[in-house]
Amino acid sequence: MKDMKPTTRFAWIKVGDYAGIAASALCMVHCLATPLLMMAFPMLGLAHAHDTFHDLMLAAISLPVLLALLPGYLRHRDKAVLVLGLLGLGSFLAAVFVVSPLLGETAEAVAAVFSGVMLLGAHFRNQRHCNRCASAAQDKRASEVRPAGCSG
Repeated sequence: MKDMKPTTRFAWIKVGDYAGIAASALCMVHCLATPLLMMAFPMLGLAHAHDTFHDLMLAAISLPVLLALLPGYLRHRDKAVLVLGLLGLGSFLAAVFVVSPLLGETAEAVAAVFSGVMLLGAHFRNQRHCNRCASAAQDKRASEVRPAGCSG
């Protein structure tokens, strides 16, 4: 990553944030609509589609945390991004692997929505930092003065 231009690094973090925002929002919509979907799945012959969707969502939510929030933290050193992202990911994984088997799908949905809110907050905050640093890098005065937290 050292050989990349700063704008290229911002682009990858930005893509990761957009993917994380989309995945977290999709997960929240899914969790809120689960009761209706679960009634319709057997009638439509989609009994196992729910499990496949969960597997895809695990990857779609976990990867942007690793690809956007961790590099964003290393770049901006905003602990709130890291804490919100890791708590959100941890609570999402706990919802799927612990809460669901012990307490059922309704409790899983509540926990997953809560984790989605944390992940959205982390991605939006990280994106705000990246936008600020990217605009400073494009500014002609960026070589003289950089906003606090814009390294590289």
